[in-house]
Amino acid sequence: MFFPFVAFAKGKVGIAVGVSVDGFFSPEITEFKIDEVHSGSPAEKAGVKVGQLVIELDGCKIPGCPADKAKKLMDKETGEILLLLVKNLDGSEALLKIHVGE
Repeated sequence: MFFPFVAFAKGKVGIAVGVSVDGFFSPEITEFKIDEVHSGSPAEKAGVKVGQLVIELDGCKIPGCPADKAKKLMDKETGEILLLLVKNLDGSEALLKIHVGE
């Protein structure tokens, strides 16, 4: 199953992602791909790029991260930090720190 998902947080992150999940009652994320990065957003400033795959969200590994846990991890307050371990298009990995804005 694939769901487009805009990353909402109480503060501003500035990304839209495509999320694939497996399971119905307790879905787990199988893929978390960056589809859009808003210009001037905290995500852009942190180095998030379209096409990157998120392979870890604040310590929760993907695939395998429960969807409800991922949603809670994305729900950051202004001033908090969202950690994303991403796989770049060239196969390299990078740990990105997004400082959630207003």
